[in-house]
Amino acid sequence: MFVHDCMTHDPITVRPDSDPLAGVALLKACGFRHLPVVETDGSLVGIVSRTDLESFLAEAESPGILKRQHRVDQAMTREAVTVPPDCPLEEAAGRMMDEKISSLPVVQEGKVVGIVTETDIFRQLAAMLGRGSDSLRLTVQVPHVPGQFARLAGCIAETQGNITSFVAHTAGEPGRINATVRVEGADRQRLLDALASLPQVHVLHDWEAELA
Repeated sequence: MFVHDCMTHDPITVRPDSDPLAGVALLKACGFRHLPVVETDGSLVGIVSRTDLESFLAEAESPGILKRQHRVDQAMTREAVTVPPDCPLEEAAGRMMDEKISSLPVVQEGKVVGIVTETDIFRQLAAMLGRGSDSLRLTVQVPHVPGQFARLAGCIAETQGNITSFVAHTAGEPGRINATVRVEGADRQRLLDALASLPQVHVLHDWEAELA
């Protein structure tokens, strides 16, 4: 999964010399929290949030009738942290956590081609884990040795189950690893009985959504 799979393509942007009030109005109208700040050639010079603009306007002195108006580049963050569109999604998420930011402009060949936010990543994570489906969700713990996931998949296939999502994660126990698996098509009890027969395989949790 890559950034280009969930980013907003061709995002709305703002010029550095734009009026901050216009920037706030644009963010409110579009329901966004951040705007990439670009030059006329599409090159990125910063990023600005609604909070940045509103804080700046609350503290800035009135420019006066004859003075130059305030500009977005007075409130923006310069040297914005960016990612390319082919950046793995987990790397983008890690960069957001490291930098304590909630969005990343997506830049290719020096031009802004998209923006990815924490909401985009949360939405993609939920989809990857099967949210909204009526499949059976299992959390299974197996020994952390080669071949265990293949053995698990084979057992599921023998019960006519089809794996629609599979995510491995740390078990918190030395020598063990957990897998969260979404399975459709299998009888729940038959599948649980089959997994219980596998040596050193433990079903930690099973859950079936009750969808309206």
